[in-house]
Amino acid sequence: MKGTRAASVAGGRVALTLLLAVTTGTTPAMAQLAVSNLLEMRVGADPFDITQPSDRTDLYDGIVLGYARESLRLGLRFETDRNSQDQFEYAEVTQRFAEWSATGTDASFRGRVGNVYTIFGRGLIHRSFEVPGVVLDPAGPDSRYALSRDVDGALVEGRVGWVSVRGLAGAPGGGTISPGLAEALEVDRHPGDVSGGQVEIAPKPWARAGAAYLRDVLTSPGGTTDRSHGTGFIEIDPLRAFGAADLALPLYVEYAQTDGTPGDWVRFRTDDETPHALYAGLNFLAGPVALAAEWKDYRDFRFGTNDPPSLVREHAFPLLNRNTHVLNASSEQGYQLEGIATSPQWGAFTVNLSRSDGRFGSRSPRFVSEYFELHVPGGSAGMLWGRGEATAFYERGEDEFVFITRREVFGGAGSVTLAGPWSATLDLERQNATRAPATGFRDDLVAVGLQRAGLGSVGLTWERSTDPLLEDGERPGEPRTFLAAVIGATIARGHEATLLIGGRRGGLACTAGTCYDVPAFKGVELRLSSTL
Repeated sequence: MKGTRAASVAGGRVALTLLLAVTTGTTPAMAQLAVSNLLEMRVGADPFDITQPSDRTDLYDGIVLGYARESLRLGLRFETDRNSQDQFEYAEVTQRFAEWSATGTDASFRGRVGNVYTIFGRGLIHRSFEVPGVVLDPAGPDSRYALSRDVDGALVEGRVGWVSVRGLAGAPGGGTISPGLAEALEVDRHPGDVSGGQVEIAPKPWARAGAAYLRDVLTSPGGTTDRSHGTGFIEIDPLRAFGAADLALPLYVEYAQTDGTPGDWVRFRTDDETPHALYAGLNFLAGPVALAAEWKDYRDFRFGTNDPPSLVREHAFPLLNRNTHVLNASSEQGYQLEGIATSPQWGAFTVNLSRSDGRFGSRSPRFVSEYFELHVPGGSAGMLWGRGEATAFYERGEDEFVFITRREVFGGAGSVTLAGPWSATLDLERQNATRAPATGFRDDLVAVGLQRAGLGSVGLTWERSTDPLLEDGERPGEPRTFLAAVIGATIARGHEATLLIGGRRGGLACTAGTCYDVPAFKGVELRLSSTL
């Protein structure tokens, strides 16, 4: 174990030395070095985890270095995580890449080796990505790491005229385990291999079509799987084809299948015996009105390297964001409809209707959401004083995938400009819900904040829940409360600090279409973000 860790640290130092070495002798006009760092220090613990002492200390740091000169880019990310219990600690380079590109009049090329990210179609057969600024802290063994799902290998992309190609090969990393835990368990963070490519043609600005193929050989404690996936897609805007200048009607359709022949794919089979994914999206844009409709049909299409569209609205309100439905591509059919109407005088009104149905043995769970939102911007007729803006929302539905048979969430948020550079915010939210078989509970959230432009902010967040899953073992049957003060400050240009004091409720969090679990925390946490 110690030898492996020493090798990782030594490898990280070598990679860092090489990256810094290539910048020697360059001038600012020819090269650019970018540095960003995220540091999190905290004293406290998850109040629901009895294995953690209440005065546990943790320190995570992730530094990202990037170098660019003409058509060459180099980069690496170094991460370390330490704690007072000396559990699953690590310090190593977790990402590194070299990339080069060339662009001509009607052609372009890009190549990258190391940790790469890409997407085929809309992600039905492959999507690798990273979410900057998010540090995962999974339940169980405590070891934090940056949120990313990559491929350690090579990626090439090229375009000539209206034909584009993309090729990928390497070892996939699911982003489900930290380097420290992987070392302790002696498991590979990038098990197996993936390889494939995509061809796309776009003869007109309003029409494109393509096909992609991916083969993955993944290893796990349960054995090795060897699968092949094929997909095809088409996108067209008939209104733009006929010269409409103020209207748009883009339509996108993609169908994918696993371990099928070309003949099986052409038949667009969607029965339960055929692993498949079918996605369609239609949008209509006409001045102040926007309409969107999406449909999905996924069966046995969750294999670790793909990420089909979930067709669920992502919310900024904490209670709604925490209740986001998580796609289960093993069996899910459904749709999402959304309409937005805007007015310069009165703001925007949004309606979103979503539904998903699944089949798991004898269970047929259903997700339903009916969401309504009214946003009144500052200076509009709805805000007669001209200094504030407000948003009100209401949602009702159910999510039987997680045994919630009824849910009603409502509330709103607003902000107002005070004297000079000062402003204040207020957020009020409530949820009434029932969990099967017949457990009712309520969640309340109140958040207030005071901000000064260019300096920082101070806020207070209070949450209260009667959910039995959050019950305090020392006070059974009583509601659980979480109270936290959050102070944010701009230390200098490119340097931001956030200090949390108190208790933070855990649960689901969703950012940029990716959802992850955040454990509860009680204590003090300092977060420093720097960019140079």
